[in-house]
Amino acid sequence: MSEFLSLLDITWAGTTTLEFALLASLVWRKACRTYPFFALYVASTILQSAALFVLYRKPGLAAPTVWTIAWGTQGVVTVTRSLALIELARKVLARYTGIWALARRIVLWVGAGVVAYGLALSKGQYQWMVMGGVRGLELAMAAVIVTMLLFARYYRVPVKPFARAIAVGLCLYSSFYVVDYTLLKHVLQRYAEFWNFLGIMTFLASLLIWLHASGRYSFQEEESLPAAISPEIYGALSSEINLRLYLLNRQLERLMQMKERRP
Repeated sequence: MSEFLSLLDITWAGTTTLEFALLASLVWRKACRTYPFFALYVASTILQSAALFVLYRKPGLAAPTVWTIAWGTQGVVTVTRSLALIELARKVLARYTGIWALARRIVLWVGAGVVAYGLALSKGQYQWMVMGGVRGLELAMAAVIVTMLLFARYYRVPVKPFARAIAVGLCLYSSFYVVDYTLLKHVLQRYAEFWNFLGIMTFLASLLIWLHASGRYSFQEEESLPAAISPEIYGALSSEINLRLYLLNRQLERLMQMKERRP
């Protein structure tokens, strides 16, 4: 067991090193202006690693205190992941104002549903609310990412390489987290160390995906993209944009305008 724990510590240290490298790459390549919430998420993972390192090596702390701090930091990281996902969805869909307006509402309703889900399962206990809420948010993020990528593929919405890398990395970890938590909660408590190790390895894979993409992608190009596609310029772009996407966007724009005009 001690050898396994040593391997877990080594993997954890490697993950923290990659977190620092990714944040440094984002700062150096000025990606923080394009993806500020994703940079905030990476910074929050570094702070969580530091907090847990100090926490687990400080003797004399009561188990409830350790649990509260550990899951509290996880809650903060999950919130910043959610903000990074909303930022990602805006980057992909904001050019289509009608579609983005609908997607924004869906994301907000999903978030509200997850909060309600966590409260319903909490049974008045803080720890159950946090654990259920984190799992619900991770499940919602995985579902939103998959739906967004399928939508982009079907309607041929252009997705920049780094945005796609963020989506893949977030979905990879969120999916494993949900499976990990569900199995540990019901049948695999005695294998907790092994599943924690797999969780770290999954996040390590996500970090490698993001680090590789951050070193190859030019973030300045994305800042020059127009915010939306107007009907006036659509004729010049019709050969590059799916007609069904344009019609869907226009229909959603009309529906949103009708809702805003209602008393």
